[in-house]
Amino acid sequence: MFLRGFVVAAALGLLSSLASAEAAPANPYGDWTLSDGRLTVKIVPCRGAQVCANLIRLQEPNNGDGTPKLDLKNRNAALRSRHLIGMPLIDGMSRTGSNTWQGQIYSSDDGDFYRAYATVQGDHLSVKGCWFVICRDLNFNRNK
Repeated sequence: MFLRGFVVAAALGLLSSLASAEAAPANPYGDWTLSDGRLTVKIVPCRGAQVCANLIRLQEPNNGDGTPKLDLKNRNAALRSRHLIGMPLIDGMSRTGSNTWQGQIYSSDDGDFYRAYATVQGDHLSVKGCWFVICRDLNFNRNK
């Protein structure tokens, strides 16, 4: 009986802490580095309440010959000569909750856009890019 009461009290405490966490919207803005350090993005407000992100740093920004890496696989031939550094990765994600967003993310790996879902929890950003039912998770840490 004591254990059941403890579990109920713990569950109520968890729910109230989640409710208070939901009350204050998360702040996605700033510089975020992928957990493996390969790249950094800057997330900024755009088009009112939406968020956008641009690539601001690559661990290896240049090709073997020293030239900057380009968006060579972009479906738009006119954009294939743009540098990866500075290009938009997220263009207009909309808030779906106090710490969640939904929109599209661009992948220079294949030059395509994917459905994307983002969640901010403190200094951690999780982005899930999906193609049909196949999803890939990207985890970022806020730069301080």
